[in-house]
Parts: sequence; structure tokens; C-alpha cells
Amino acid sequence: MLEANLEAEIQPILHELLSEGVIPFALTKYGVQANGRGEYLVSFNDSRIRSCRFSWKEGENFKEVFRAAIIDRVNRMSGPLHKKAAR
Repeated sequence: MLEANLEAEIQPILHELLSEGVIPFALTKYGVQANGRGEYLVSFNDSRIRSCRFSWKEGENFKEVFRAAIIDRVNRMSGPLHKKAAR
């Protein structure tokens, strides 16, 4: 299971990516699930990206691994990044 201190790092990393302009919209972590083999699923409160899967093993830099996973997930989006205003 993802240790509580690492799980607590997820939202600050998301804020950092947004403030750096690396991701085009804010993401809010909803939950984290682990499958016991180093695979994790982070759920978001967002209709554009509902979740992000990533692998992390103890000894790897968690921040780097999670940042790369989020950047990759945003780059794989097929829909619009921003909602268009209604006319």
C-alpha cells in the first residue's frame, strides 16, 4: 500500500505542475488504490481525466515517477483541455 506520507505528496505535486504550466488545468486527488505489486491508480475529481495509473517501487524517486505519469496522462488526452464557454 502507498505509504501515507507519499500519498500526501500527490496533491502538492499536482499544484506544482499547474503552477509551472506543465498541465493546463487543476487536478484534485480523490483517492489512491494500490494492487500490491507496485501499481497505483490515482482518481481525480475531474471529467477530463478521471484517473492515472503508474508504477512505483521503493527506492525510486516518487515525485519524479508521479510527475512523469501525470504529464504522460495529460499528453494522451483526446478531448479538449478547456471547456468552451456557452454562447
